[in-house]
Amino acid sequence: MNGLQTIIYSGLWYILCAFSMLFVAGTEAILYRAVTEKRKKAPLLTAAVNAILAFAIFLILMDCAMSKITSSPERFTQFEVFLFDLPWLFYAGMEVLIGILLLIGSRESILYSNSSPTSETIRQAVDLLPEGIVISSRDGTVRLCNLKMNDLSKALTGDLLSDAGRLWSVVVETGKEQGGKYLVRLPSKEVWLFEKGSFTADEQTYTQITSVDVTERYRIIDELEEKNDHLLDIRRRMKAVSDLSGDMFVAQEEADARAALHNQLGQVLLMGRHYILHPDVTDPEVVYAATKQMNQFLLGESEEPYQGEEDAVTSAIAMSNSIGVRVEIKDTAHPDSAYAKGTVASLEERIKVILAQAITECAANTVKHAEGDTVTVTIDQEKTIRITNNGKPPKGEIAVSGGLLSLRRRILEAGGTMELESAPTFLLTLHF
Repeated sequence: MNGLQTIIYSGLWYILCAFSMLFVAGTEAILYRAVTEKRKKAPLLTAAVNAILAFAIFLILMDCAMSKITSSPERFTQFEVFLFDLPWLFYAGMEVLIGILLLIGSRESILYSNSSPTSETIRQAVDLLPEGIVISSRDGTVRLCNLKMNDLSKALTGDLLSDAGRLWSVVVETGKEQGGKYLVRLPSKEVWLFEKGSFTADEQTYTQITSVDVTERYRIIDELEEKNDHLLDIRRRMKAVSDLSGDMFVAQEEADARAALHNQLGQVLLMGRHYILHPDVTDPEVVYAATKQMNQFLLGESEEPYQGEEDAVTSAIAMSNSIGVRVEIKDTAHPDSAYAKGTVASLEERIKVILAQAITECAANTVKHAEGDTVTVTIDQEKTIRITNNGKPPKGEIAVSGGLLSLRRRILEAGGTMELESAPTFLLTLHF
């Protein structure tokens, strides 16, 4: 088989030399990274052996070429001559082996760099932080500083950060102390919270200053302080109002009494008008009794106006009939009218009173505004009461005033709700 000397200065020779030079550079780089990264012994030893082997192959190739052109072959030892006589395929195989080891070492070095932090990766990561951080010696000499803290230093002192002690002095002078920390408002209207601490490493004490952007939180705090001031003002006003609460309560009671009187008086007037127009279908005794008691009440001769029969709902139905409005009560579960009366009788007394007021109010409005003569009351099992009429639909949205306003107040006091609908027809819904 052809020895290494037989291919000197041929194309194959130059290929072997080129790859040998490339492998020397590559193995040296891998060895350098393994040493600087303080890798474990196994990968470090592998990188060292591969680098030595690559360098040895390169020296043998160069010495072999030298032996070809030198006039003093005796300068080479028998071992070197032995190496020169080895087949060139042996060296080619060695370079293939070096190349494979170089690829494996490169891959392991890349994986190690990606999974193990280095001083450079730590510095890059710190620079990418949205918060500011600076680590310095006790005399203020900066050891580590990220880009954000440099920007903050330039905004506060006008210079890049070179003295951490000077930066902290400016923070203390311009900031607002918050439990050992300092809130600093920058010219850009941003608000940063600075904090100073210390730690020990390698038997040396270092100072650490950190900063966090609290612009949004500070804005919320400002808003809360404004709202607190507003609440204090409201409390002062409420105290002033509470001093007059007795007079306000009396005024409210008088307003409720006037609303009740207004409703009763309206009912009596409608009853009288209906008797005049339809004397044949109106009970004159009811009209007489209601008118008499209303007059006595207005003259101060009676404690309260006419209330009709003892049962509030029955009284309301009677009052409605006396002004020409028929009241129909239905139960959603049982259409039988007799059962519906039993449903009304089973209602709580507070709901009966409110239902009676709702019937009288709706009956009066049916005559005055809708030109109808029937009011329908529907009660379901969930204590929801719906009241409608057969009159004309309202021309617009119904204003909650007068009797309806008084009715709503009583419903709310009883823990219920009231809803009014004007389209497509009038509908009053009470839920308890």
